[in-house]
Amino acid sequence: MARFDCTSDDRDILGFLHDVADAAADTIDELGNWSFTGHRDGQYDGDVAVDEIVVDMCEAAGFYVLSEESGAGDFEWPLRDDRLLIVVDPVDGSTNASKGLPWFATSLCVVDKDGPRVALVAEQSGSETRYAAIRGAGANVDGIRLIVRPNIDVSSAVIGVNALPDAGHGWWQVRTMGAASLDISVVARGGLDGYIDFDGLGVWDYLAAVLICQEAGVIVTEAEGRSLLVFDADQRRRPVVAVSEEILQSLLRAQALPRR
Repeated sequence: MARFDCTSDDRDILGFLHDVADAAADTIDELGNWSFTGHRDGQYDGDVAVDEIVVDMCEAAGFYVLSEESGAGDFEWPLRDDRLLIVVDPVDGSTNASKGLPWFATSLCVVDKDGPRVALVAEQSGSETRYAAIRGAGANVDGIRLIVRPNIDVSSAVIGVNALPDAGHGWWQVRTMGAASLDISVVARGGLDGYIDFDGLGVWDYLAAVLICQEAGVIVTEAEGRSLLVFDADQRRRPVVAVSEEILQSLLRAQALPRR
């Protein structure tokens, strides 16, 4: 297997991420057990099985790894050498997967000293849609370039959320679909006009999708003004993405409303 570091070609890195996503998909297809492990709240046996495959591949290829399921390897941020970090959510939306709901993904984001560099969000429930981005080189879905289509009409907006907003938000409709990496990525292709988290997500939930959105021209921020670039497994952030400044401001106003 090839090994990667900061001198590696971004296209080669992205090709490797596709290989990892393929291996994760094969493992998911073979899973027969989606029971809770009992080791961590909300962790399924399927999460652990996919994580083992993904982490082994990434470590063998020379990456530091930060995974939702197995935590952080031996690295410090900011990175102090030429190795790359890969942030992994082996099955984002594993509750959906456990119930047979077709909306879950493998999320992979390669990070260098300057931040997110290469990202892949691979839908794993059947459509096999893949969102990808390379820093400075744009984003695509299944090879088709993604360019944001601004919508400035808040009253017509369809917004993805994690946890429920107050009813006074003013949007047309709301979607709560349960796989943040996919929910955020579809903003880049116009499937949603924005996304806001009302609860708190781990970096593995959103980092790949954030790079995809940024490269497509989507506005990205954090609800409380904090950096989204955090690599402490215990830290949570609230990403906000929007296709226009008007939608962004409506999302930020909504996060100040009383929660349900």
